[in-house]
Amino acid sequence: MTRTTLLIIVLVVIGAGVAAAALVSSSGGGSSDTVSVSETIPTTTSATTTPTATIATTSTTTSQQSNSAQVEAAVTSYVQAAEEGDATTLCGLQLGASAGASGAAAAQACASKAGITLTDLPGISQLKVTDVKISGDTATAQLLRIGQITLVNVGGSWKVRSFSPTRSKRNGGAEAPSGADVGGTPAG
Repeated sequence: MTRTTLLIIVLVVIGAGVAAAALVSSSGGGSSDTVSVSETIPTTTSATTTPTATIATTSTTTSQQSNSAQVEAAVTSYVQAAEEGDATTLCGLQLGASAGASGAAAAQACASKAGITLTDLPGISQLKVTDVKISGDTATAQLLRIGQITLVNVGGSWKVRSFSPTRSKRNGGAEAPSGADVGGTPAG
């Protein structure tokens, strides 16, 4: 067997291993977070022995993707409830809150418990979650040009803990000028 023929055989076997690994990775298996596939290919010639080649692939964790989607869904539901003045839904999506009444005023009262002013949140049509970061049971969701929402996982559900606006919508979307409060009234 010539060196070229041997090289072609090795490449075909490696390619088959990569294809098998990709097939196994894409089928997922459903229950495991990480899928690893290894294929060992020994190659020899009559005169020399070539080292063993190992091919390994790893998929991204499906639970991380699932948690990110859950965080984004919780943020979207919270913003929609805020826009609709749905205190029951909004309070249910917020850490340590429960609705005592209904309507927009009750929704704002509930949000205030977390230091959130609902007018600082975007409308549902302007909502764009640009980045979700998860660390244990805490997640942050970055809202495009609006701010950041922090959530906590409680019993498998993501609850809004706080919101940090990048700028106040109550002052026309601009940063509050020095010496003025957020409402635009000059400070004493």
